[in-house]
Amino acid sequence: MVDDSMTLRTLYQALLDCDGSRLRVIAQQWDVAIKAELRPDAAAQLADAMAHIESVETVWEVLPSPARAALEDLLRRKGAIPWAIFTRRWGQVRIVGPGRLERDELWRNPISAAEQLWYWGLVFRTAILSPTGDPIEMAYIPDALILYLPVPPPQEIPPPEPIAQPSRTIAGDDALGESLVTLWTFLQNESVRPAEDGSWSPKLRQNFLGAFPAEALAPLPLLEMLALEQNWIHVDERGLLRPVPGCMMDWLRSGRQLQWRSLAQAWAQSRRWNDLAQVFSLHPDPVLGWLNDPLASRERVLALLRRCTPGIWYTLAELLAYAHEHEPDFLRPDGDYDSWNVHDAVTDVPLRGFATWNLVEGALLAFMITGPLSWLGMVNLGWTVPHLAPDCFSISAAGAAFLGTDGNFELPEPSPVELRRDGVLVVPPGRRYERFQLSRIAAPVAQQGFAHGSGTAYRLTPASLLRAKAQRIQLDRITEFLESALGHPLPAAFHKAVERGYNAGEHVRLAQVWLLRTKDSDLLEYPAVRALLQERLGSIGALVRESDLERLLMVLQQEGLLPEIEE
Repeated sequence: MVDDSMTLRTLYQALLDCDGSRLRVIAQQWDVAIKAELRPDAAAQLADAMAHIESVETVWEVLPSPARAALEDLLRRKGAIPWAIFTRRWGQVRIVGPGRLERDELWRNPISAAEQLWYWGLVFRTAILSPTGDPIEMAYIPDALILYLPVPPPQEIPPPEPIAQPSRTIAGDDALGESLVTLWTFLQNESVRPAEDGSWSPKLRQNFLGAFPAEALAPLPLLEMLALEQNWIHVDERGLLRPVPGCMMDWLRSGRQLQWRSLAQAWAQSRRWNDLAQVFSLHPDPVLGWLNDPLASRERVLALLRRCTPGIWYTLAELLAYAHEHEPDFLRPDGDYDSWNVHDAVTDVPLRGFATWNLVEGALLAFMITGPLSWLGMVNLGWTVPHLAPDCFSISAAGAAFLGTDGNFELPEPSPVELRRDGVLVVPPGRRYERFQLSRIAAPVAQQGFAHGSGTAYRLTPASLLRAKAQRIQLDRITEFLESALGHPLPAAFHKAVERGYNAGEHVRLAQVWLLRTKDSDLLEYPAVRALLQERLGSIGALVRESDLERLLMVLQQEGLLPEIEE
């Protein structure tokens, strides 16, 4: 909360700031007879009388339990806490003029533990500058009193309440690394320019939208930010987004364990990635924008998760309730919930006050669990209600290792690349160096089970080998790489096919088309039908492109014909 370098006011300075009425109240509480007439002299006399072990012990003994608890709370925090947090926890303090204070004798019937400490002169209020330069109102105990107050016992905070393992779960994995390689391969093989405002090109997003299922798209903004922040991607001299070769290859060769840890650390230590800005239900303050410190709030959330037992399941609702009670100010450590207001994304209503905690802090915490922590494989997700959003989680072995609660974690070594009998090369998840290199010399095959499936498929073709040749990749380097990736020599026939495709180009072409057959040869001569035929096969047959099938069906229907379709 407070930087150790921040200097608060001494007991004398604190008393000097008090008006004469409060000074007399404090003196009366401590049974000190003020003889000085001038306020500076009175403050000095009172400070000298209070700063003694016997005086402090006497006052401690007569304090009610709630006031002691509030004082111990301050002492555990090195004697200082933001005023807004102190009064939220321990009650309000009525700041009144000297006339009302003496007339109503407010110190005799304090409305809270905080006010009781205020009139005993054990807690004072002052403004300091935070590490960011912003003023913060602080509640504090002067050092001269801390010296003689008893050291409070450690606060015992129980862990969150666990639940039984839910019926449906998804284990966390290191799939974010696969998404990063997908990003690199696309930028390596395509010409993508940033938009005029410096943001990523729509073409990049469209490629991901078209090639991968929705669950693979969510981490894309995080990858974009981390790739730039870690110098994995840059804008080259032609203005194109490109992987940085040295940094990229170092990462690809580093091994699966180091790859996962580097991504986790890149997120945990990022100053540019703001998790709060990614919560879809929130919009920034229209004037102030996002004022939170992303790194500091992320560190507090990770500290909160260290209280969870790895492998034990918790509901998100329980975690939010737990954070609300024990670590509510992880996002706004100054405790100010009024001056900076994010807005509801749907209604645009400002979310003001501590009562909106669940809509802001709660939404952020839920996003971090189901978003980055899940993408990095540090949590497993579960469902107590099928077909809805995940509503529970457990800390995975990877998460426990990263949080430092359990170091026994190691990702398994992936199996080698597989060469199928049809010539398709299947790259298992985790073989990222091999996958990237194959993307330079081979064509991708329709990918099944992206991120959680059996791998990524590629096929060497004359066109892909011609592209490799244009990049000055030699044939012997290609065959050497393939044998290393497979873990055995290339079959003779496959080796010969690769060599022929590299040197002689295309000999055979296969195309996926529809075969149109008719008993009426005149049908193939109709202009509207003939325009859609790719190739005639005798008098009663023709080939039709997949992309022209729908139009052909419309033409046949207009001609009064219902075709029999064999899928």
